[in-house]
Amino acid sequence: MKFACQTLFDITATGITGHCKVARMPFQDHAGQVIRDSETWNRSRNQQRNWETITQILSLRTQLFELTDPIQDQTGTRWMFEFETETDGTYGPESDPVSVLRADASGVPMLRDLDNNPDIDTVLVTDGPRQNIWFAPISINI
Repeated sequence: MKFACQTLFDITATGITGHCKVARMPFQDHAGQVIRDSETWNRSRNQQRNWETITQILSLRTQLFELTDPIQDQTGTRWMFEFETETDGTYGPESDPVSVLRADASGVPMLRDLDNNPDIDTVLVTDGPRQNIWFAPISINI
């Protein structure tokens, strides 16, 4: 089954993991951002941490396939990506195929003060007026 995710959190996949290595600087991360000091390294690392948090939530119940890198929408306020699972029903029944996924994500802490709106909550909110993450099944026509 194929799904889409959108979030207001900066989940840029930078590829920055591990410890800061000043000797490697300057260099570009996977998103093309120039890492020139510990401050830019920490910012890039925190973007990657948010991406890792989301993928860990998705991976709690199944193996992911065809996971796309997140991209920002044209307004620059949302990050979105798609992914597939092997089995239908992993994240909820046919009547609400993402209900379990919303429950798994609700309340999970995220890092803000990156490229996202600093006014969002510090945790994932899956419904209501302060919602900051959305999941939806994508119809696949075969």
